[in-house]
Amino acid sequence: MKKQTKICALCKRGLTIDNFYDAKRIYCVECERKTARNRMREYGRTIRGKASCALKHARQNIKKNGYDVKDDLTVDQLVDAFEFFDTCPYCDKPFESLADISIEHIVPLSKGGYNTISNICIVHKSCNSKKQDRDVAEVFGNEKAAEIKEYAEWKRGDEKHARELEKMVEKTIKRLEGLFADVFLYLQ
Repeated sequence: MKKQTKICALCKRGLTIDNFYDAKRIYCVECERKTARNRMREYGRTIRGKASCALKHARQNIKKNGYDVKDDLTVDQLVDAFEFFDTCPYCDKPFESLADISIEHIVPLSKGGYNTISNICIVHKSCNSKKQDRDVAEVFGNEKAAEIKEYAEWKRGDEKHARELEKMVEKTIKRLEGLFADVFLYLQ
């Protein structure tokens, strides 16, 4: 039996399907590998790529140091946070570029802070380095600490309301499932 062939969109060679990661891919394995570095570099320059990389590093830090902390932060939440913060909450200066920003754990992971949306804000890399694992008030003053605390409480409120809404929706779905089951039985 003759093997199925396909033409790579980049190198234009006719190759058997087993030279592609799967039949749907347009580049052969060799070309995919050659272009991977550039694709990843470009992805890293996007908000989603930056968020994905930041989350990966936070999780590596948690694992490496054996922190026993809540970790439910998602890439989508970080993308929203990157879009929400247009200035650094510590120095009040705007961000010049995506390369200039980092995620900051308000309560450091090393001090039991969670890796959750209510414990992060987006800051300049230099401000994050300046704070290290110290308290916000110690580095930026009580006024900044109060602002950051207010933001964190607001985000915790969002999480709480989302969980309450989720419970209400679950109850409604269960009730509807019961009604549909009753209707189905009645119709039989």
